[in-house]
This record gives sequence, structure tokens and C-alpha cells, in this order.
Amino acid sequence: MKTKLLLIALALFVTTACSGEPPSAPATVTATPPSSAPAGPDAKTVAWLDGVCGAIYGYMKASNDYASKQRSGTEVTRNALKEELGIRAGFAGKAVDDLTALPPSPIPGGDTVRKSLVDQYTAARDAANVGKQRLEKSGNSADMDAAIKAMDATQKPITETPDLMPALKIDTQELMAAAAEAKKCAAPS
Repeated sequence: MKTKLLLIALALFVTTACSGEPPSAPATVTATPPSSAPAGPDAKTVAWLDGVCGAIYGYMKASNDYASKQRSGTEVTRNALKEELGIRAGFAGKAVDDLTALPPSPIPGGDTVRKSLVDQYTAARDAANVGKQRLEKSGNSADMDAAIKAMDATQKPITETPDLMPALKIDTQELMAAAAEAKKCAAPS
């Protein structure tokens, strides 16, 4: 009887071992290590910041470049003032156009800052245009005084524009990285 049991056990072993089915392979698990390199700043945020800074600093640069080309000691005439108001209205108008062409801000509160800037530059543009129109109509001393006040209004965006980075609340690492990538946000030269 022992021999019979031994033969049955041996037969079962051989049948199982030689059945032609390979033994199941152990499951393999592939682990992907986390990326240690930062993804970089958000491209939309960088582009938006470039647009805002380009509009504001572009206005300042154009205005300063134009002023530096003016001769000192030149008498202010009606025609010269009319021409200058037209040029400065164009500078402010370009800033307004550039700011309004931007997509919605990816920065919380950015649209509020942009609207404030659009309002400032719109006021400067409109004041310059009104001053120029008054000079075109008559050019009497009251209109000359109004045109000079309009000229002062074109300077307000330069003197009253807040520092953009604090105004936009660039206070997180992600936003600081985006601001650093925005080439037009570098200090204007």
C-alpha cells in the first residue's frame, strides 16, 4: 500500500510538473521616480506680465525718449503744443490698446490692477486729445492754459503708476519666477 501511495504521489507530481504550462512569473512593478526638476513658471502668467509691463514701461520709455529729443528753451507755440499733445495722446492710446488686448489675468487681482491702469492711461489720452482739439478750434490764452494742463495730465501715468510687482501682489514663489521670466518686467532703462 505504501508503494501505491508513493506511485500516486509521484504520478501527480510528474503530471503537474510536465503539464506544459510554465509556472506563473512573479508580477513586476515599475516605479517612476518623481521629477526633481521644477516645471518652470506658467507660460500664460509670463506672457500676461510681459504684456502689462510692456504697455506701462513702453509708455514711459516712449514718453521719456520723446522728451529727451526736445530742445530746451524752445518757445511753446500753439502748433508745437498741438503736435506734442497729439504725440502724447498716441503714446497713451497705445498703452490702453496694449492693456485691453490682454487676456484675463492669471494672477488673482490682476484684472483689477489692469483696469486701474487702463483708466489712468485713458484719462491721459483723452485729456491730450481734448487739449489738442481746443487748440485746433481757437488757441486763445484760455485754450493754451487748458492745453498745458492737458500736457500735465499726460505725465500723470508716469508719476502715479504704482510699482507693478507689489500692485499685482507678486508674492508667491510661482509668481516671482514668472515675473523673473517676463523680460519686459525688468527695470526699464
